[in-house]
Amino acid sequence: MTKNPKFFPWLAFAAVAFFWGTTFLGISIGVKTLPPLFMAACRHTIAGFILLTYFLLKGYKLPEWKSMKSYGINGILMLAGGNGIISWGMQYVGSGLTALICALTPVYIVLINKILGDKEKLHPFAILGFVICIAGQFFLFKDKIKLFENDLYFWGIMAVLLSNFLWALGTVYSKNHKTDAHPLFASAMQMIPGGFLLFIVSFLRGEIHDLHPAPEAIYALAYLIVFGSIIAYGSYMYILKQLPATIVSTYAYINTIVAILLGYIVLHEALDYTTIVSVILTLIGVFLVSQNSAKSH
Repeated sequence: MTKNPKFFPWLAFAAVAFFWGTTFLGISIGVKTLPPLFMAACRHTIAGFILLTYFLLKGYKLPEWKSMKSYGINGILMLAGGNGIISWGMQYVGSGLTALICALTPVYIVLINKILGDKEKLHPFAILGFVICIAGQFFLFKDKIKLFENDLYFWGIMAVLLSNFLWALGTVYSKNHKTDAHPLFASAMQMIPGGFLLFIVSFLRGEIHDLHPAPEAIYALAYLIVFGSIIAYGSYMYILKQLPATIVSTYAYINTIVAILLGYIVLHEALDYTTIVSVILTLIGVFLVSQNSAKSH
């Protein structure tokens, strides 16, 4: 059977959509007994060095400084900022709720593009999508107002929102600073600086002195390294080059559903009617927003 290169981007898209959905569960399990920033630092640094070693042994050369700078910025935005901060926030926010908030990432990408000077007009359907997304978040939190009286829950939600923004900013930056490097090699160049920064912040926070991980946390970390960082993040870097941004952004629909179902089945998180309505409204809204580019061309 011959290989069909046209199939590879869709296979990579499927890996991103599914495996990133499972990482919300992995992070939730891991941060119960592993310090969050330290866990994220280990995840990305180990994955980065595994990939870097593989490509150096295959004869790849380190990129020029200009490319290294772009990789470093992207790693800091998406991995140290996006993934590190969300790991901290998920100490206090459930995996399903976090995933549903993260479903708004394509909305942030459109808004960041507009702020950075994208001259493309917003289609009326996209504006309607923004309104529907707001309605979805209203349903999500309307019965959770009292939870915001807990400072840790409040800051956990703020951390998830900030991580979404930084991830979207990194995605836009990556899309605008393309390189010719192999996507997995490029991923390694992003993971290592992102992981090093997380180690520094983790050390300054004193996390190193509180290491008593349960076996399931170690298993979760190993899963995140292989499936979350090496496979899914590498695939994400690949599809950013191979598929239109409007298609890439739809991964958020699938991994949100995967994360919510796993949170319900494994962690026994609530799956009430308000969550279901919020899922439906948010996904409809995000779909309309992500179609903005397609409608304008």
